[in-house]
Amino acid sequence: MKLLALEAGGPVISVALFDNARAVGQAWLRAPQRPTEQLAPLVETLLKRHRWKPSQLGALGCGNGPGSFTGLRSSMAFGAGWALAVEGLVLVPVPTLHAWAEAFCPAQDQQALVLLDGRRSQVYRGLLRREAGGWADVLKPALMDLAAALSEPRPVQEAALISDLAYLSPESDPLNLDSAALALAVGRLACRTLQAGGPPGPWEPEYLRRSEAELLWERLHPAPGVAGAA
Repeated sequence: MKLLALEAGGPVISVALFDNARAVGQAWLRAPQRPTEQLAPLVETLLKRHRWKPSQLGALGCGNGPGSFTGLRSSMAFGAGWALAVEGLVLVPVPTLHAWAEAFCPAQDQQALVLLDGRRSQVYRGLLRREAGGWADVLKPALMDLAAALSEPRPVQEAALISDLAYLSPESDPLNLDSAALALAVGRLACRTLQAGGPPGPWEPEYLRRSEAELLWERLHPAPGVAGAA
């Protein structure tokens, strides 16, 4: 089966092609300002380079967050659109925290503590355990203050620290974010999900953070009986 993998929840958009679970192509783009506009050309260029037609794809895997609202909406809407256009295309959501662990956790480590920049001195935290075929959550993914995440009780000695915050990453082994590493990780995990035979999860973004528009709407339209309501 041919699979297209996407990851656009962070500062790098990356895409990769897999043929029978083997990576055969990759591309990436740093710090996109308009991910909605830049994702499609990146995919088109990669497909043309390998002489693949969209109709040949059997599956599409995508990191579904947490991460950038715009990046997640763009990539998952892209996948949903392709599912309408390509008959039989299977959509496989992949948790972004799992993709980071898959991409960057050293092979000898069985647990990964992933801390991704959530802005406002907050991080998206995931504590994951390596399992056959992928990763499992030891703690439920959460958006939390960085200080709380660092002081949270956990088996630190057993978990490799993986972060896009430069001052948290081990200086001796910096992460190579200027690459398609995350799309390749999404592709590997998506392929394993398909090989396991179970149904993929729902094709929905996992933001963990509520949007400013939602919070503003609630402030302007308080529910009856809530303090501040007219």
